[in-house]
Amino acid sequence: MAFFIFVGTAVILLGFLLSFIITQKRDSYSKALGLAALGNYLDARAMVREKLEEDHQNPYGHFVMAKIYSMENDPLNEAKHLEIIKKNNRYTKEIDLVTVSNRVADIYYNKDYFEESFFHYLDTLQADRSNPTACMRLGFMALGQKEFKIADHFFSRLPEEKMNSSLYFIARGVISGVTGGGKERAYFEKAYDLEKSAVSGFLYALSLSRENKHKEAVKIGTAVADQIEDEYVRYTIFQFLMTEAILQQNFPDALKYSRLCMEMARLNGWTSETTESNIHFSMVSVYMGRYEEISEFLIEAESERLDDPEVVSLANLKYKLERGLGNLETLSNEYDLTKELSLLSVSLFPNSRYFELSGMRSSKPFNLKGLVDENGKKLAGKLDMVGKDKFEKFIAMAGTQFKNQVTRMILNLGYRVTKELSNPEGDGVNLLCSSKEDVNQRALFRVRKWKDAKVSDVFLRDMTQQMEESGATKGYIVGNFEVTEGGKKMIAASANAMEIITGDKFEDLLDRTM
Repeated sequence: MAFFIFVGTAVILLGFLLSFIITQKRDSYSKALGLAALGNYLDARAMVREKLEEDHQNPYGHFVMAKIYSMENDPLNEAKHLEIIKKNNRYTKEIDLVTVSNRVADIYYNKDYFEESFFHYLDTLQADRSNPTACMRLGFMALGQKEFKIADHFFSRLPEEKMNSSLYFIARGVISGVTGGGKERAYFEKAYDLEKSAVSGFLYALSLSRENKHKEAVKIGTAVADQIEDEYVRYTIFQFLMTEAILQQNFPDALKYSRLCMEMARLNGWTSETTESNIHFSMVSVYMGRYEEISEFLIEAESERLDDPEVVSLANLKYKLERGLGNLETLSNEYDLTKELSLLSVSLFPNSRYFELSGMRSSKPFNLKGLVDENGKKLAGKLDMVGKDKFEKFIAMAGTQFKNQVTRMILNLGYRVTKELSNPEGDGVNLLCSSKEDVNQRALFRVRKWKDAKVSDVFLRDMTQQMEESGATKGYIVGNFEVTEGGKKMIAASANAMEIITGDKFEDLLDRTM
């Protein structure tokens, strides 16, 4: 009996001793946090390091150290200690994987280190499949890289009926609109109901138009136009209202908005948009029989787009209508103005513009496909296994390394480099090349290290001139860019003399040559 009493007493004393030691350790950490709160970060960190020397993997010690760095406004060192906790895979009830991983991801997200942030949010989902913070951030980061399927995979884990974020519904609407899901109007309506912002309103109006609800679209579009200060966005909305007026056969309003677009483009010095709005104003005016006031604008458009068959055909139609040589119907075989006007809405606002107008494009590309597959499944076990994206490597190249890579790309496309031409822009190279099969067949390659750019008719006219001067019959533009509407028309009218290599084509080319 005495033996059992002795053992029991020893166990109790040992428990008290362990409790005392833990309390002392916690008291030391509390003292360290108190010092940090007073601004004495150096002594606070020294006190924690002393405790960590006893147990290098102690999660609470690293968590306290992270808190001290957070109080000192040093987020990267905060993340460093949180990552140590993750690496050691030691957690407590209060310090769990989701809390730690989300905090590290938040830090990197706010620093625009998207690759690191994406990786840690994926870790969160391994422990909590539908974690709202991780799903939202992962979805937006994927959407910013135009990876619509991957973005939708993460957004779909969140219960729609419980979401009250306008940005969430804008994102879902953009994905639906671009991929042809057919639910964009409902999503944009929810976004607009939650927040009457210009972005949600414009997207909602555009989706209403796609469902032939033009009166509602004009009502929303007009309300949005009144609350926007950015001149270019206002110009774009006036373009939209012009196309809506045309679809409703309201040509006085179409003329009003086309004139507004023209005046705004001129006032702001937008060369490509001025030419574009001159053409639209002329189209509406010709349809209405108002020939006298458009001559100068049509002549100006012709001088800017000498090779554009649409402008030439419109000018010829105006000439014949003025002289009574036919009417819109009898001359439709030469230029069907009624049809071209009805197509303006789809031409100016294709479904791809949902993404552009949403403002969700990321300014910084990162190797998302090295982190996750199309089904949202994590590919790499460690961040350092991911490596740089080939596109990032390409735009980081300089000098001989860059030109050697460009040469490999050109060889892969069936040409050899014969001469380097001038490039005042300095963001890539212009190369005159000859076909491997026929040395007399020349092509001009403009290869650019653009992250995100627009190729307009101005760029293409300059390229056409350089092609003529160098005797090239084919032109290639290679890089990461989008083509403006004016640029698309020039390319369509070039009879396959110009070819663009961007998007998936550009990625495939890099995969084959790097």
